[in-house]
Amino acid sequence: MTRTLTCLMRVAAVLLAFLALWAAPAAAQDVTAEVRTWDGQSWRIAQPSLEVFYTIPAPHQGGGPDPYAASGPTGTTASGQPGSGSAPLPVMSGSVGTLQGYFQGGPEPRQGHRQADYITVRRGGVERQIPFSSIASLTFARYPAHSTLPAYYVNRHFRYTAIVVLTDGSRVEADSINLGTLVLRGQTADGRVDVPWEEIQSVSFQR
Repeated sequence: MTRTLTCLMRVAAVLLAFLALWAAPAAAQDVTAEVRTWDGQSWRIAQPSLEVFYTIPAPHQGGGPDPYAASGPTGTTASGQPGSGSAPLPVMSGSVGTLQGYFQGGPEPRQGHRQADYITVRRGGVERQIPFSSIASLTFARYPAHSTLPAYYVNRHFRYTAIVVLTDGSRVEADSINLGTLVLRGQTADGRVDVPWEEIQSVSFQR
């Protein structure tokens, strides 16, 4: 009898472990987001994620020199002064035929994207990285930016601040935020939606 009870307890423990493994990804997929944009649109999206898009430069082809090859060592600026250790600015050089190959016959750059695990906010010159999983809501405010750009662009050029409410109830107020090419991606009843961050007025997550 004791041996039978022991076996049953072991079987039950194994079943509970499998149920826990199965429930973990299911719970992650249950996250939803309520999104409102500056032009008044709103969505309720499922499985929200933050996606960062970027360009992958096409590799140089042909036997000639790469016209975008840098002429200075890594860690120097265009003026030759020591930099921060990042790659130098590209310098175009080479024959006319080589340069024409880049602009006319060269391969097109590819587009890539990846999920972002956190966002970066700034306050008083101090940066803070906030994990996406810790965000309960994110509300933006925008102000016209002083710019010398043409009127068409100035009307779309804003400076952004944000208030981030975390899942533990605390608040982070950012006096500057720029999330680059990040978009909020999710699923709606009509299919997938990608909302660029600068079009979002507020978003709240139900986890």
